[in-house]
Amino acid sequence: MARRTRTTTLVWLRRAVQTAFLLLFLYLFLETVYHPINRVGGGVKLFFQLDPLVMLTDWLASHALAAGMLLSVATLGVTFLFGRWFCGWICPFGTVHQLFSSLRGGSVKARLGTGGYGRWQKAKYYVLVVFLAGALLGVNVVGWLDPISFFFRGMAVAVFPAVNGATVSIFSATSEPVYEFLRRHFLAVQQPHYFGNVLIGALFGVVIALNFYRARFWCRYICPLGALLGIVGKNPLVRLHKSPDACDNCRLCLADCQGGANLPDTLEWKPAECFYCFNCQSDCPSQAVAFSWGTSFLNPPKDSRLDLGRRQLLASGAAGVGAAFLFRTHPLARKRSYNPELVRPPGALGEEEFLGKCIRCGECMKVCPTNGIHPAALEAGLEGMWSPVMKMTIGYCEYECTLCTEVCPTGAIRPLTVAEKQKIKIGLAYIDRNRCLPYASARTCIVCEEHCPTPKKAIWFEEAQVTADTGEKVTVKQPRVNLELCIGCGICTNKCVIKGQPAILVSSVGESRNPDNGVLL
Repeated sequence: MARRTRTTTLVWLRRAVQTAFLLLFLYLFLETVYHPINRVGGGVKLFFQLDPLVMLTDWLASHALAAGMLLSVATLGVTFLFGRWFCGWICPFGTVHQLFSSLRGGSVKARLGTGGYGRWQKAKYYVLVVFLAGALLGVNVVGWLDPISFFFRGMAVAVFPAVNGATVSIFSATSEPVYEFLRRHFLAVQQPHYFGNVLIGALFGVVIALNFYRARFWCRYICPLGALLGIVGKNPLVRLHKSPDACDNCRLCLADCQGGANLPDTLEWKPAECFYCFNCQSDCPSQAVAFSWGTSFLNPPKDSRLDLGRRQLLASGAAGVGAAFLFRTHPLARKRSYNPELVRPPGALGEEEFLGKCIRCGECMKVCPTNGIHPAALEAGLEGMWSPVMKMTIGYCEYECTLCTEVCPTGAIRPLTVAEKQKIKIGLAYIDRNRCLPYASARTCIVCEEHCPTPKKAIWFEEAQVTADTGEKVTVKQPRVNLELCIGCGICTNKCVIKGQPAILVSSVGESRNPDNGVLL
């Protein structure tokens, strides 16, 4: 009875720790919403810095690491000694999966049939090999399925904007005091909108819904970080033991096994799949299950070993290599072709190095005060999907802002001071004379010049005598762009009175990060 009490205490302790880390994640998430200019709350990159999968793929693809990423070495060390505690106790995405898995319901008999280890759980290890093989060749797309990146991106681009809009609609019309409190402490200053939000939101919803089919489906079958930690922690010091004398083969230990670590027909378990949730020990009526220190990690039982199969591993590696070479056949990979619509945030590294370090996490998108940074579709090819790209018709690059350079966890967007940022060209503005009012309609408009933020205006006017619609001669001010002064911030595009397709647009040509993509000799 005393041991059962201790086990129950461990289960509740684990739930408390999980809740604390989830709340910490959400707090840091909101710290990228509420900020004065050029200041975010400390530690917003913490969970990415604890992620060894991000560290490993970043290093393989770019051969360089941001200093903060070395925190993930601690995660690897703890995992090597004690197993996949990170997945069961710390990972905020894992906690969300467990929360939704707990809503499945169903009989104990039904849960017994799906709670044990299944061979399809090997799939996540092959997914990991695909990503590592690609990263080794410089193609780093691990952010597609890295759990911290996937969770943050889904929250930032789909969930939070939807919740923000719904909250404003409900409380602004029903309760002014509540709305005012939420506006100050929770809601965004302006409603965020993102391109690609439906696809990202749909994928996020599908992943969550899969928990109703199988408990913690993502963690068991998909998660590449879980696979990495499973490999590192496959022979931990703390091990599960089942007493053959006390076990009556009731199999209740399978019912609530979160990771599917228990083998259905033996007394063994798979340490690489165990989250140390202690549910099996808590559920065992005969107290035949126990976790204890052991030395069997030196020679683990055959059934508990991680057997992935040499052919499957080779096939997965070949798939990663093939995908890398396929991505590199995109015209942009020639380094002589540049997509004019691919305008990256200020501080972004050269395109090849940028894609090698960017994990598509959405931090820069979330923190942008003008909602100007969005997940890319195919502007940079399939390799660049969900990486940050500027959309000037939605937002623009605020002249005094460096927030996106502060929050990038991998250094794909390097840190900049305000003075440094104001000298960087992310592109150049150009005027569509077929749409610009002074050119196309002989009407004066000075909006673009009024909003240009550079100390010496990058947009200037030349007076010209033209024929109006009435046939009379009129003098109008026709705008010109000074290519030396323009930094491509896009505020002129955003404020242009011609909506839909503005009369002044920003192209990536002239960007500082790619000297070959220039227009000036």
